[in-house]
Amino acid sequence: MSIFEKVLNENNMRAPKGIVYGPPGVGKTTYSSGCNNPIIVDCENGAAHVSCQRTPYLANWDEILPWLDALANSDHEYETVVIDSIDWLLRRLEERVAGVNGDARNMDNTMNRSHGGYGNGKQVLRNYVYQYLLPTLDAIANRGIAVVLLAHASRRTITTIDGIVMEKSAPEIHPDLMNTMIEWSDFVGAARMNKNERELILNETGQLLAKNRYGINEVLPLNWDAMVAAICK
Repeated sequence: MSIFEKVLNENNMRAPKGIVYGPPGVGKTTYSSGCNNPIIVDCENGAAHVSCQRTPYLANWDEILPWLDALANSDHEYETVVIDSIDWLLRRLEERVAGVNGDARNMDNTMNRSHGGYGNGKQVLRNYVYQYLLPTLDAIANRGIAVVLLAHASRRTITTIDGIVMEKSAPEIHPDLMNTMIEWSDFVGAARMNKNERELILNETGQLLAKNRYGINEVLPLNWDAMVAAICK
């Protein structure tokens, strides 16, 4: 068989994967509980108030890892995997690389000192993300399961394609990894309150980092069904 017989020429509407970020209390976890048959991977002990299926609180990377493996490789009923939150998951991974991993006796360990020092710990962290985390999340999405990464909001300095430096609200993700996570995502949505309405913004503005690969131009209600309807237009 010629390799050219594998060329794809049709749209492939895969399960969405991306980030929803916003300030505390805006309703990110409640939003994710309204996704299709979700399970929340609880990395920050903040999902107990929401009625949905969730993991126990996962306090370190060794507790998180088997859940990700099972969701990627085992048979289960879930249609959406929610990471609550991706910034805390990455902190747990950073602790693992630094040699802390939730052990208070190792709090003097740092990324700069780990793996021989000289910044080697940062490269090991990136290797975990590139070689395990993102391929595992892709394996979940490739099974037709949506992946939603919740994140807190922070102010970040962004350099535009034109070289203009500006400050915007963005997901609170490790600076060495934020661009990678943004590029990986099909959507990055900023959740906010507008008067008494919760909104999801999927297009970048002068104040907010956001994107989507679906051609969605309008501001949506902070509601999973509204987003799915906009994707399927």
